[in-house]
Amino acid sequence: MTIFHDLLRSSAATHGGRIALLFGEEQLSYEDVLVRAEGLAVKLTSEGIGPDDHLAVVMDNSLECVLVWLASSIIGCTEVPVNPQYRGTLLHYMLADAQVTAAVCDACYLPGILDVAAQLPDLKRVLVNGHDAGSGSFPVTIRSLDVSATPEQFVGVESAPERIILYTSGTTGPSKGVVHTQRSMLVLSRYNAEVMGYGEHDRLLNFFPLFHQNARYTGVIPALCSGASIRIERKLSTSTFWQTCDRDRITAFNYLGSVLRMILNVTGPERHTGMHSVKKAFGAGASPGVWAEFEDRLGIALYETYGLSEAPMATLNLPENRSPRGSAGRASALFDVAVVDEDDELRPAGEMGEIVLRPRRADALMAGYHNNDAATAHALRGGWFHSGDRGFLNAAGDLYFEERAKDSIRRRGENISAWEVESVLEQHPAVAEAAVCGVACDDREEEVAASLIPSDANASLADIVAFARQRLPAYAVPTLMRLVPDLPRTPTAKVRKEELRAVPRASYCALPAACKQEGLLE
Repeated sequence: MTIFHDLLRSSAATHGGRIALLFGEEQLSYEDVLVRAEGLAVKLTSEGIGPDDHLAVVMDNSLECVLVWLASSIIGCTEVPVNPQYRGTLLHYMLADAQVTAAVCDACYLPGILDVAAQLPDLKRVLVNGHDAGSGSFPVTIRSLDVSATPEQFVGVESAPERIILYTSGTTGPSKGVVHTQRSMLVLSRYNAEVMGYGEHDRLLNFFPLFHQNARYTGVIPALCSGASIRIERKLSTSTFWQTCDRDRITAFNYLGSVLRMILNVTGPERHTGMHSVKKAFGAGASPGVWAEFEDRLGIALYETYGLSEAPMATLNLPENRSPRGSAGRASALFDVAVVDEDDELRPAGEMGEIVLRPRRADALMAGYHNNDAATAHALRGGWFHSGDRGFLNAAGDLYFEERAKDSIRRRGENISAWEVESVLEQHPAVAEAAVCGVACDDREEEVAASLIPSDANASLADIVAFARQRLPAYAVPTLMRLVPDLPRTPTAKVRKEELRAVPRASYCALPAACKQEGLLE
């Protein structure tokens, strides 16, 4: 029996008919979750999915998505949660790099998978939720998947990899697959539930995508560990946020800094301590001003953290042992934290450097990067995980996260790989070279800005952004573009991204406004 299968069985035995999951008008008890997940595991097995498979899940947030994820964890195969907005080159890269042998997808994402399936020698079958597979000639076997199939008990497996591959945003190269195990993710989930004090009285709210570690292992699994309930939304709707909290008596939710500002923007003066059910929130990136609004006016305690897919919940800023607002707090029970210079020497308090982490508990840190021993060795050199992030520690040991030293951009809660956006833009025949960076806007979020050297004097930004929209997730499509004769470079011809980040916003074409006129953007 796998780690998560045992969790589902013990939770069902303990909590039985208590509500576990809610989505829309649907709700499942702890017993329902076990029965439905085991039945679906039987169905997947009958379709040829076994412990040796690498199974990609390409689905929007839904109960079906949760059940497919849990069923695959019962089977014990290697799970690969995939951002369903990925398409073309990026989708092909991820499925190929993860050596995906099978996939489950929503019907709307089948065409994107079929577009790249012929170039994926490992991919053998695709199971489609909400779709009649019909007939036709396809490069892989396509079958319909009835997620609501008749329940059937799954006996269990004797041994299985029980691995999860979570893809980072790429930095100066393609995204890397972070390998964790069910055991390591259960360590994280139980620690999160312990820190947050979750219990049967809690009802959580999740609006982050289920391919994220955040939603899975600091959301759904902590709820199931503690007897709580969790409402899953397809995405954040600020217009209905408080209505949902009131209706379901939500007590906790996860956040990013930009999410908190969006919630404050729709929070009227009648909302204050004692006038709602929300007690606490877990996340990262809360600015001091927003933090004060949530805690002092709304009475919602923020549990701030710093971490990465490789090393989650590395620090904590907790209400009962508060560090200064705006800091990510001090080392958690999972990691030691230090800041080093380029020679890996410790930096004095208050001086900027790279944040490095060392696990205090077994399974707190990733097992490594999938099929990338060189990257694993580089990241784990000297006995510490090198985050690539910049920050400093004050004399009390509080961590202040400054920026991603890696070449990534933060937008709409996503870390976007500048390299991946550049690689797509450079596929356009009118683009000779692309350089992408983040341009700061409110709440520590960024816009994606692209500087392009054209290969064609008649290059059209409208054509280029339309090309990008067909090949990139919506949140990664540049909103600022400009054509330039050359790019600022180092003596070794590398692009100076720091100079590009200093380019005034007015120097770019603001694409949403420009392209609406041509009917290219909604």
